[in-house]
Amino acid sequence: MRLALLMIVCIFSTGCVTTRYVERSSDHTKQKPDSVATNDSIGNVYHGVVVFESSEELKANPLSCLAVFPITAKGGDTDSAVSIRNSLHANLAPSGIRLLPLQKIDAAIKATNTSNGDLISTVAKVIGCDTIMVGEVIDDPSSFYGMYSVVRAGANIRIVKVSTDDTLWRGNHTAVLRAGGLPLGFLDVAMNVFSAVRNLTKDQSSRVTNDLARRLILTIPGLAYQAEVLSAEEQPILTAVDVRPPQTAYGLLSGLESSPPEEVKQRLVGELKSNRWNNPKDRVLIAEALIRADDQQPLGYYEAALARLRLSEPIMALSHAERAATLETENADSQFLLGRVQLAINKPQDSITPLLKAVALDGKEIHLNALGTAYNQLGDYPKAAVSFAKVLTKDTDNSYAILHGAIAQAGTGANIEAVRMLRRSMIVGIARSDSSAATRALNILRAMDLAKLLPDGELEVLESKIKMIKVS
Repeated sequence: MRLALLMIVCIFSTGCVTTRYVERSSDHTKQKPDSVATNDSIGNVYHGVVVFESSEELKANPLSCLAVFPITAKGGDTDSAVSIRNSLHANLAPSGIRLLPLQKIDAAIKATNTSNGDLISTVAKVIGCDTIMVGEVIDDPSSFYGMYSVVRAGANIRIVKVSTDDTLWRGNHTAVLRAGGLPLGFLDVAMNVFSAVRNLTKDQSSRVTNDLARRLILTIPGLAYQAEVLSAEEQPILTAVDVRPPQTAYGLLSGLESSPPEEVKQRLVGELKSNRWNNPKDRVLIAEALIRADDQQPLGYYEAALARLRLSEPIMALSHAERAATLETENADSQFLLGRVQLAINKPQDSITPLLKAVALDGKEIHLNALGTAYNQLGDYPKAAVSFAKVLTKDTDNSYAILHGAIAQAGTGANIEAVRMLRRSMIVGIARSDSSAATRALNILRAMDLAKLLPDGELEVLESKIKMIKVS
């Protein structure tokens, strides 16, 4: 009785299990590598025998490619078959062998008409690989006995050369995870039930499947990247690539900390002039770093002010814009930027001087529009009307100048001209399918009580056309 009990305890024991690799051939059987004992806190992997056989052809000529075909399920358990196939593919990948993607194999199988011949040979030709891995599941995935559970993954696997139908390698193994056991005391009952149940988790199933695949793959000889046996068209094309990883602005600045000052300045100027940094927060960091590196470099102040303005921080942009305009008194863009900032902080009276400078230096439509806006805000409508009129001599359909020019004309008392320009603004908006611009002009017309100056019925026509472009 004591001997029988001791045997049961040894069967359920989790401390003395090993892996044995047995290679079979026609004239000998040998074990490799040396057995290694393993142990686990939840349940041991029962390292059964890994039996395998390799052909002399495979030993002399390692595989140049391999396609892992679907594994045949046992008793309809397709999940185990899919899991084993995926694990085999995953464990083959680090070897460097040219491994066909599973999706490509599955697509070829699905697209192949099996009525005209053998499926495997047809698919092998389609995917361009003559050596395939096939097999079948040989064990049920799990068993539960209350205080004891077993999770298994077992398979017979073969590597076949399709063109000759020769088996180059075969192997079979069942990996097992056991947990629980015979209770030796009252407390052991609860502990063994807990261990047995915990052993049946998805993680344990994945682990035992990976153990199965890993052990089988270890027995395949010569698994390595075989570039020399690939045809010329299959040889990989190696091209030089920029290994510099994408950087954040913080990373850029951190990488420049140990660089000489002149190199830092040149790099920061180059980064600001590039189109690499579109985020205004990044541009603020880089521009302010340039200011610290060289407080006489106007680009740093200009870019910092422009980025702050884009971030809706005009007050913080003001000092940088003033400094840029001071350093570059003859630069129209710097003068215009200062004027924009002054308008953004509601100081139109301070914006006049830099905007007049920008107009005198360059006279772009955008400069004149900003100047006209400043005069409108100050109530100096005649000067505003002149500014917008200059824009319209260059661009007769400038929607901003038409709309704000109409406001200036109304301010001077020229209501007929104001109505003409507002009507023009609506027509341009309708022609461009810009419902927001047309609606703004319509609302200003009504707010100024100028709609009555339009010809009879024209207001209704314009309203209906604006509604149509809103719907479309």
